[in-house]
This record gives sequence, structure tokens and C-alpha cells, in this order.
Amino acid sequence: MPAGAGAGSRDRPLLSVIVATLDASRSIDDCIRRLAESCAALESEIIVVDPSMGVGALVPELWAEGYRRARGRIVAFTIGQCRVTPAWARALVDAIEHGATGAGGPLAIAADAGPLDWAVSYLRYSAFTVEALGSGNTDGEIAGDNAAYRREALDRHAAAFDDGFWEIDFHRLVRADGGWLTAVPEARVEFGASDPLGTMVRHRFAHGRRFGAGRARTRSRLRLVAAAPFVPAVLAARAAARVAGRRADRWRFLAALPWFLVLATAWAAGEARGAMA
Repeated sequence: MPAGAGAGSRDRPLLSVIVATLDASRSIDDCIRRLAESCAALESEIIVVDPSMGVGALVPELWAEGYRRARGRIVAFTIGQCRVTPAWARALVDAIEHGATGAGGPLAIAADAGPLDWAVSYLRYSAFTVEALGSGNTDGEIAGDNAAYRREALDRHAAAFDDGFWEIDFHRLVRADGGWLTAVPEARVEFGASDPLGTMVRHRFAHGRRFGAGRARTRSRLRLVAAAPFVPAVLAARAAARVAGRRADRWRFLAALPWFLVLATAWAAGEARGAMA
């Protein structure tokens, strides 16, 4: 889906935006509308990928398929539940053009989000708020749900995406190559209208299983399994500490805690299953 116009857009647009969609029917129209507005001044394309295209049912698998179809010199990733701001595309492109290998922006909770959305956001994105993410070059991580990368860096490691684009793994490769990541506060997105609870539980279990399998290569499997019952409490304590200084977030976190613990338990169970597998 072209989002920008220009003489060179038919050959190699400046920016490709990959949108992974899983149960995003409530939000995808608004997501695409806002992306089109943000990208309008750039030679760009928007590629929407969902499991009906014959790829797997995890977001990193959809991202990998979108990357393989993308033509842009810069490739950005997001999901159908995210709504970008007008400055989003230009801010990420500027960061890459100024030397970063990867650039990522903060994620905020949408005004119309509900308790399940809050729980998902605190579980997945509490490390990527405006306050937590910061600005400029970072030794930490950027969220794949709101990130862009140089195409040549992605191409160099394309074989690593056979089982999906997992941004943490890719960031290790970027840094091993001497590249760097940067945090871009202006590239803000809002998260809302999350998947149904059952779908989110399945996704968290699957992501946890993959994470656990990776950790088991370097750590004791029995230790990982024994630690699994404590993981939900650890994740909750970590998220609570990140939001403690913000009054609105404190009460939303408490209201969302039951859903948070359900999702964190699914992650922990998946991590234990992956470690044993």
C-alpha cells in the first residue's frame, strides 16, 4: 500500500513500514490512516502482514515476512494496535540518516484503552515509555513494535530471520557489527485495542516458550523451570517500579493487575516449557 508519492518510489522507496496484524480488526483502519498521514511526505510503502498470507501466527514471523517483501532503504516495524503520531516517520528516518543503525520511539497508552490494554502495555512496554526510554544513543533496547532499521543491516543478517524477526537477537548482531541504536522521543506511538484475552494468553505463552528455549542454551534448564513460579511477581514488581512516580499510571496498573498476572503467568509457563523442550 503506497503511502507517499515521488519519482523514485516505484524503484526503491525511502521507507517501508511493516504492520503485523493479529486480531487487530478494531484498530487496523485507524492504524493505517495514521501511518499514511505520517508517511505522506516521504517516498514510502506500508505493508500489512497477517497469518492469512501463509506465514506464522506470531508477530516476529509476520515482521520477517514483511521485511522480505519490503523495498525501502529504511524498514520500520509496528503492529496493528499501534497509532503513530504525525512526526513519527520523519523522526525515525532522520535518526537513521544521521548514522544510527536502528531507531525506536516510546509507546504510550491510548486514551480510549481499557484494563486489558493497560495490562498488555505495562507488561510489554513499561520499559519504553517516554520517561524510561530516554533520548539519544542507548545501550539498552528499543521495542520492535516501534522501531526502524537500515536496510543493509537487515540484509546482512537476513538468514537470522528464518524463524522470525526478534529484535533483541538482531540488536546483538547490530552491536557486534559496531552499529548502534538510538531512542527518538518524537517517534511516539499509542497502544490500544489489544487482542482478546485468550489470544493474548496464547501469544504470551508462545513468546515465553521461544525465550525459554533460547535461555536454556546458556543456563540450567532445571533452574529456569524452578524460577518460573516467581516470574509473574518479578515482572509485576519491575513494572510497578517503573510507573511508581506517575499517579495516573499507578492506579491504572493496580486496576490492570489481575490481567497483568494472567498474561505474566502465561509467559512464565511458556518460558518453562521452552526451557524443557
